[in-house]
Amino acid sequence: MARYLIAGAGGYVGSRLAERLLQAGHSVRGLVRNTDSDTVQRLAALGMSVWEGDLTKPESLVGVANGIERVYNLTTAPLLDLHLVQRVFVEGNRNLIAACSRSRTVSAYLFTGNVASYGDRGDTWLTEDSTVMPNHPLGHIMVEAEQAMLDLIRVHHFPAMLLRVASIYGPGRDFIDAVQANTVPLIGNGRNFLSHIHIDDLIDVLDLLAIEGQPGAVYNVADDEPTRARDFYGEIHERLGLEPPQFFSKAMALAAGMDPSVVGMASASVRLSNQRITQELGLSLRYPSFRVWLDERLHGTPSEELALSVAI
Repeated sequence: MARYLIAGAGGYVGSRLAERLLQAGHSVRGLVRNTDSDTVQRLAALGMSVWEGDLTKPESLVGVANGIERVYNLTTAPLLDLHLVQRVFVEGNRNLIAACSRSRTVSAYLFTGNVASYGDRGDTWLTEDSTVMPNHPLGHIMVEAEQAMLDLIRVHHFPAMLLRVASIYGPGRDFIDAVQANTVPLIGNGRNFLSHIHIDDLIDVLDLLAIEGQPGAVYNVADDEPTRARDFYGEIHERLGLEPPQFFSKAMALAAGMDPSVVGMASASVRLSNQRITQELGLSLRYPSFRVWLDERLHGTPSEELALSVAI
């Protein structure tokens, strides 16, 4: 049995990973800011030890990694608060790595970033070796966070891995629900490629990489089928019995006051290649395409009934 530390154990990804590891009999320490949340209390009842701390406050991290072998930094910050995003992803990551270095027991450290660093790349297949070309504020922050981490790996030989994670979906974060609620920002011309990963597949990848991943490596985490936005949302609308989706130009979105990073992320074309994780880990995804999730969610439900539920 291994000893794990999960920073962000109370979050969407962290809580599911913690539960998976606990069920497998591992020791899990959860680093969280709010120890009173229902999620954290439930995980504590399952056997997770809880450590209250904040990545932006290094004094709260003293001893957090003592005796720990494998570390996940799954922390997040609100997209609209870029100052906090910078502090959490850049300064916070440095602080947690410093705490892990002091412990001298950590053999694997995984940081989950996003794909904002790639920018808007058209039809190009993006591998881990593709040049980063950020084109909005969040992307520039992610490049700064990645570079700071890669510098620490190179200079101090720290056993860290960088994960560029596609848009995560699954129970509780469902693009079908978002379409029904009309909360999806459809920005651009619809030709941009979207990359996704189901939460179950992400947990499988995180579990395997901590054991089999290569220190210093970068990994794209996405499914097998990046899809153009107009095809992705068009198929969902069709399956739900809705009118085809209407896209709005970036200029119109910005003029309406939308945040530049939100506009940039929604309209960027990121055609992510997952060959490194599928080949290196020998992994077969449970959800290689979003269509598997569509079939699972909408199986046996007439489109007319779904369309009526949206109208109501």
